[in-house]
Formats: sequence, structure tokens, C-alpha cells
Amino acid sequence: MNTKVFFKNIFILFIIIALTLTMAGCKDTGDTNAQNQKSNEIKFPVTIKDSMGRDVTIEKEPLRIVSLSPSNTEIIFALGLGDRLVGVTDYCDYPEEAKTKEKIGGFSNPSIEKIISLNPDLVLATTMHEKPVKKLEEMKIPVIVLEPKNIDEMLDSLILVGKATGKEDNAKALVESLKNRINSVKEKVASIPDDKKPKVFYELWPSPITTVGPGTFVNDLIVQAGGKNIAGDADKPYPVYSQEIIVEKNPDIIIFSHHGTSGQSKEDILKRPGWENINAIKNNKVFYVDENIIQRPTPRLVDGLEEFAKIIHPEIFK
Repeated sequence: MNTKVFFKNIFILFIIIALTLTMAGCKDTGDTNAQNQKSNEIKFPVTIKDSMGRDVTIEKEPLRIVSLSPSNTEIIFALGLGDRLVGVTDYCDYPEEAKTKEKIGGFSNPSIEKIISLNPDLVLATTMHEKPVKKLEEMKIPVIVLEPKNIDEMLDSLILVGKATGKEDNAKALVESLKNRINSVKEKVASIPDDKKPKVFYELWPSPITTVGPGTFVNDLIVQAGGKNIAGDADKPYPVYSQEIIVEKNPDIIIFSHHGTSGQSKEDILKRPGWENINAIKNNKVFYVDENIIQRPTPRLVDGLEEFAKIIHPEIFK
């Protein structure tokens, strides 16, 4: 009987020791995870260099952000910071939630008084906001200027805003995802010979006929999607072409985005006098694409790239 009691006590003691070690291991793991999470957090203050070459120091993690452009607003939401956005312009319309935010005026003429009244700890501006930037700097309000000129610089802007807001990990994950999509398009068109790439005319505005040249997002998208921009050799970003030049360059594809503002449709373009011998007209290759996914420097540029790829090379992107 005593022997049984002895072994019973030994067994109980063993169970207690095992449970103690298990709990200690869980605590160590929890402490380690907490330490790792803490080490991954952005430590403030942080100093970043913006698109104007300005060194901007942000003393603490921004919790009240004001955006002075639709593209900056999209970036804030893309990084999961929509709940911190306290002010946007009248033209900030994406995502839908942006329309519910407090308005600070127009894109080119935001109200400084309204911005200050929102007590922001970070403002995202563009190069056209030189006067507001100076005024806000005088008020000791941190302002970051974003002005990406191509897809790669747009991706850099995501990382920059992520670092400035303590969301660098979110930004890096988003950029990696976008790069995978971009590379997928590039890989599929990489083997297309230059003489097999369709000539593309993007009509920015119908009267006078205005297109896009080097240094524009649309030119970047056309090239990366495996096309040849007929204005790729222009001496300025937004050249004005005569009808005779368009006929002479004879594009295989015409893409436009101005329907909502010009009132012109695909049918109107197809019926233009003197354009009947243009390849794009003869082959009914005129396409409308939403301007917001090809002209705003936001993650949606990648949507625009994929849309262009389907238009330019339908045989590959079905």
C-alpha cells in the first residue's frame, strides 16, 4: 500500500514539474514575440527626405493626417491608415470612404485655416502646394511632399509614407505585392520583338489634340505593357499634335480617358473625318480607360498597367 502511495506521489510531482516547464516556455515565447514585435515598430522621431529633397522630422507617430491631393488620400487608405485621415480635398473620391472625410478645400487652393483647425500632426502635399507647405512649416506642422513621376517612384512614395506613419511593414508588403504584379506583366511581354509591338496613341484631350510623351505615367504604362507610344520621342510631356501628325504616325491602338469631361465617346472617335485610314480606326481598336487608374500616382497604377496590357496584347492577357 505504501509503495503505491509513493509511486502515486512521484507521478503527481512529475506532472507538476512538466506543467511548470510548459508554462515557463509559453511565457518565454510570449516575451520573445512581444520583443520581436516591439523591435519591428518604427521608433520616433524619424527623419525622411521627401520629393522636394527636404529633410522632414516627425517627432511622434502621426494620428491625425491631412491630405492635400486625391493621390495622397489613396495612399493613406492603401496603407490601412484611413481611420487617421481627418481632412481631404473636395476632389478626394477614392475609396468611397474618402468622400465622408472633412473637406479642406480644393486641390490647388486648400484652406490653411481649415487645415490648422483640424490639428494635424502630419500633412501630405504635392509640389504645387509650395505656399501652404511654407505656412504649415511656420506653424511647426510636419509636411511631406510627394511627387512621383513613374511607377517606381510611386512605390518609393509608399515606403516613405509607411516610414513616416509607423507603417513601414505594411508599406513593404504592399510594394512587394505590386512588384509581383508588375513583373508578371513585364515577363509576359519581354520576348515580344520591337517590330511586333503595337503603336499606341493616348488622347489626353481632343481639341486641341493633346497626348502624352516622356516623363508621364501613361507613357511608362504603355512601354511596360509592351506597346510603343507614338509620342514617346516628343520633346515635352504633353505635346499637342495636329490631325495630320496622327494620320502620319498611324497608331494601331487608340486609348482615351476624357469621355466624362469632353463628352466624346468611342463612336465619336471612330467617326472622325480624315481618320478612316488609321489602323486603329479600321480595326475598331479604340478603348476607354478610367483616367484615375493611369494618371494618379497610387497603387491603382498597377491596375492601369494590367488594363493596358490586356488592350495592347489581348493574345497574351486573355
